[in-house]
Amino acid sequence: SDAEEEDVVIAVALVVIFGTIMIPTIPFLGALAGLAPETMGMWAGGSIHEVAQVVAAGGAIGGSALEIAVVVKLARVLLLAPVVFILGLVKRRQSSGVQTTGQEKRPPIVPLFIIGFLSMVLLRSTVDLTEPVLATGDFLQTILLATAMFALGCGVKIQSLLHVGVRPFVLAFASTGIVATIAFVGIELV
Repeated sequence: SDAEEEDVVIAVALVVIFGTIMIPTIPFLGALAGLAPETMGMWAGGSIHEVAQVVAAGGAIGGSALEIAVVVKLARVLLLAPVVFILGLVKRRQSSGVQTTGQEKRPPIVPLFIIGFLSMVLLRSTVDLTEPVLATGDFLQTILLATAMFALGCGVKIQSLLHVGVRPFVLAFASTGIVATIAFVGIELV
């Protein structure tokens, strides 16, 4: 329905907004706390919402923070696979009991992007790839990441955000703060 689609657009917009705010915030707070660049990289990867935002924050921190931030973020993405699998099974089970017109599609058990991501992790972990293949992959990664961020930005409707009220912003702020706090406590315990 249109209301559900608008809710998704608003949620994506808030993720983009608060993730973008975290790009300068993590390096600033990390420097204020006297954290090493590697520790700030772990914090960025563990707390920032989108991969491209993590790359931006890791690059802003400098040193080896970028590589560490990306590895931590990709580990978080990898951990989504079992969660998405379980949620996919639950959603399919729920939709199988609902009367349909035959036109609705059942959700996939695991979305294709998860399968693609896991395939690339397996390929890179087990095959010694040549430098031209890695350079091509790096180029494609940059183009696809920029395209994804552009598409996310295009999905943001400022008009919709102006009409949702303050509650979704408070929730997004609180959620971002909770995730950043959990990530910070986690890196401090390591």
